[in-house]
Amino acid sequence: MKNTIRKQAIEKRRTLDCIELSKEIVKNLISVKEYQKSKNIICYYPLNYEVNTKILLENKLKNWYLPRVNGESLEICPCSNLKKGSFGIIEPQSKPIKYYENIDMVIIPACAADRKGYRLGWGKGYYDRFLPKLDNKCIKVIVIYSQLLYDSVFPEKHDIKADLIVTDKEILRL
Repeated sequence: MKNTIRKQAIEKRRTLDCIELSKEIVKNLISVKEYQKSKNIICYYPLNYEVNTKILLENKLKNWYLPRVNGESLEICPCSNLKKGSFGIIEPQSKPIKYYENIDMVIIPACAADRKGYRLGWGKGYYDRFLPKLDNKCIKVIVIYSQLLYDSVFPEKHDIKADLIVTDKEILRL
């Protein structure tokens, strides 16, 4: 079932005006108090039809961190000295941070999501392994096109629920 949803979502993305929808999602995200209060934020550098988060990284009032693939894990590094890395993803070349207690928010990419706060990623499990390392106070945010919200993405025991879902049409607090 997950693979079917993932395949449908990937196809659906290709039909969307991702540039305009991303602008709406970013506008909605920066309007929420949780974002406004956050100082240290983990984000992602977008690929193929993902919500474009690059404009967020320009906000110099925030400390931005990006993931870098290291084997089967994600390392979190300050957003600097960006280069193409694993899977063709733009990644920081800076030294990874070791502790996450100061991270206020993580902005999580998703292939699809459901209204209960669960996401469907690309199937490699990087975020499934990484998210449990974050402090409970860290706000977990899924940014996604409204057309890719499903009734269920069939979460499993290890899946971590988001605190917020931000789309181009709504903000869901969970």
